[in-house]
Amino acid sequence: MRKLLLAAAAVLLCTGASRTRVIRPPSAAPAKPTFSKEIVRIFQQNCQSCHHPGDIAPFSLMTYGDTFPYRLQIKLMTQSKEMPPWKPTAGCGDFDAARVLSTNDIDLIKQWVDAGAPEGNKADLPAPLQFNGAWTLGQPDLVLSSADAYTPPATGDMYRCFTLPTNLPADAYVSAIDIHPGDRETVHHVIAYIDTTGASVALDEKDPGPGYTSFGGPGFAITNANAATLGGWAPGARPFALPEGIAYSLPANSRVVLQVHYHPHHGQPLPDKTEIGIYFAKEKPKKLLRILPVINQSFTIPPNEANYEVKATFPIPVPVKSHLWVVAPHMHLLGRKMNVVATMPDGAKQCLINIDDWDFHWQGMYRYKDGLAMPAFVRFSLSAIYDNSEGNAKNPSFPPKAVSWGEETTDEMCIAFLGITFDDEDLTRGKVMDAGWMLGR
Repeated sequence: MRKLLLAAAAVLLCTGASRTRVIRPPSAAPAKPTFSKEIVRIFQQNCQSCHHPGDIAPFSLMTYGDTFPYRLQIKLMTQSKEMPPWKPTAGCGDFDAARVLSTNDIDLIKQWVDAGAPEGNKADLPAPLQFNGAWTLGQPDLVLSSADAYTPPATGDMYRCFTLPTNLPADAYVSAIDIHPGDRETVHHVIAYIDTTGASVALDEKDPGPGYTSFGGPGFAITNANAATLGGWAPGARPFALPEGIAYSLPANSRVVLQVHYHPHHGQPLPDKTEIGIYFAKEKPKKLLRILPVINQSFTIPPNEANYEVKATFPIPVPVKSHLWVVAPHMHLLGRKMNVVATMPDGAKQCLINIDDWDFHWQGMYRYKDGLAMPAFVRFSLSAIYDNSEGNAKNPSFPPKAVSWGEETTDEMCIAFLGITFDDEDLTRGKVMDAGWMLGR
């Protein structure tokens, strides 16, 4: 029996030993990402709308040759999530075309750069995106600009208005605009007002040179809340089309008044001819988009305050049921955070947008994927945080000084523009709702 047990043990040992010596073929190493197969597709979806020739970005990401010299910078900026620039925080507002890279995309870019940024097989390239010159949305239906270029003063801020005839024989509706500053280094922001009375022509005739000077608003009273503005532009803003069935109103024979804020800071400013591209709705919309400002103009930020709060509330509850489609916060160089909320009649609050790392150079009008339904008598408000300390590298004053609302870049602003529609409006059935309450009437 002992011999049988020893023999069985020997067999088991040998069998176990033989199993441990089984040699399996090594698994294939995962293929390294290449520009042609993976990376260019990430760029197409998230980056090329800015990073193509003639647009806002400082270099193109359209081809491998364009991209390779910037590979290390791309890795650094995507790892830190500084690029692509997207300021709204997660969990507050579901926005269309959010420029946010997934963790997988960020990792793929890192792997690609670490592997030497290989080009890969050109046969793997997708069809290239087509950009119509500098017009991101394609060629506009109407392009307006001043007949003559304007050169702003070399020092100080200038608000110059240019009154541009549309020559429209009938009422029109606008689904999108795209504003192109002529001198991006000098143009601080642009607002496109609508003049339905011709008042801007008289102002222009009184002021020599192209356009006329008007700090604050456009210099004339806005009397038509249904046709007051077409929106605007600020650094970092990207054009987008309004949802189907929604548009701005642009009445027949009206004029578009571009108020351009110039802030020279790079030597002698260049002659500027800022353009606005207008895209008309293909058919009559059901609803007009109106811009409601939540604004505070009476605040002073003390010097050496690193966490100073300013609040603002639209003066009255919105008296009708509405949908919110667009939100656009605006501050200047001391701004750090902004949170915009809707307060329901029962006191419940809904976060509309939250920005906790404000950057003046990356502002935007943010469109929701789906309109946010708002009950009648909702209130809109905001809370903004400013850093007026020496620790703020963007502070234009050293030592810091008290800063209030003002028109210059070194002043401050506190606004959130809200784009809303009224639920009971239906232009296709001739039902246009009065929005006089927005003008305090």
